[in-house]
Amino acid sequence: MNPYKNKDLRNYLESFPQDEIDRKTQIQEEETKRIYKEFTKGLKSGKCFICGQKMNSFDKTKPCFHWFTYPNGIKKKYFEKYLEKPIGFFQLDSYFRWLANSENPITNINDLKDETSKTSYLETTIRYKNIEWSFSVGYTDMEGHKDGKVGATPHFHIQMVVNNNIFLKFNDFHIPFSDSDLFNIELLNQASDQIKIEHSYGQGVGILEDENKLKLIADTMVVADNPETAPFNRQTFVHAKEGKTISVEIIQQAIDESNKTKQPIGQILQRLLAESEASILTIITPGDGVPKMTKRSGKK
Repeated sequence: MNPYKNKDLRNYLESFPQDEIDRKTQIQEEETKRIYKEFTKGLKSGKCFICGQKMNSFDKTKPCFHWFTYPNGIKKKYFEKYLEKPIGFFQLDSYFRWLANSENPITNINDLKDETSKTSYLETTIRYKNIEWSFSVGYTDMEGHKDGKVGATPHFHIQMVVNNNIFLKFNDFHIPFSDSDLFNIELLNQASDQIKIEHSYGQGVGILEDENKLKLIADTMVVADNPETAPFNRQTFVHAKEGKTISVEIIQQAIDESNKTKQPIGQILQRLLAESEASILTIITPGDGVPKMTKRSGKK
């Protein structure tokens, strides 16, 4: 059971003056920016920014997040001791997200709550090169399996697929949450209206579920050179108002402008057509290249 579940974390949060919250938020943002800079610098040189070793190297005496990138010589058995103790769920999640977005921003991360199983607290599938990681946290995992031989404490599961072959199965390990993980989880549960995880540099297609960002997404979209790697599909329906028509010239103008500027045709038509002339409906959905959410069957 989460030790923070019976604590009033909302009241704890509200005890801080707003200027103190803003100050700590700014410090955290600057620290995240610094760490991300180290991450990208290391990735470009082929080195892990955490342990300093080469990303494709493996030392069984030095467990590190980069083990999950399948370095030379890694085997499942080496994860057994490593994953017996907390490694930090939120840190690992960020690490995977940063790797994924270094290759193909947003598209490589499926964190849509709408696709999460009803029996799960969290599900995420993340792709990077030839590797796919999937997190699974069932509601029973959050409490710990009290009558089970393993997983008695709150924990999460991970699946790792390499070259379409399963390397780590969901039920291979019950990875315990760290104390910091449990605090953050309960804080989110109690005060989700006051705090939010923005996934700095690690946004996935779940951004579509944030109503505050929908307009920004729609306004800044461009036509992708390769639809298979685009994070979103955009469909625009244009319907002429009663007694009005939409000229072929305007449609052709929108097509020509789109070809030159990469701006979506529907977005251009919204600018060219007055509200009195037509009603325009835009639907944005995850792109075809977004990985499918991997489900864990037979949760234990």
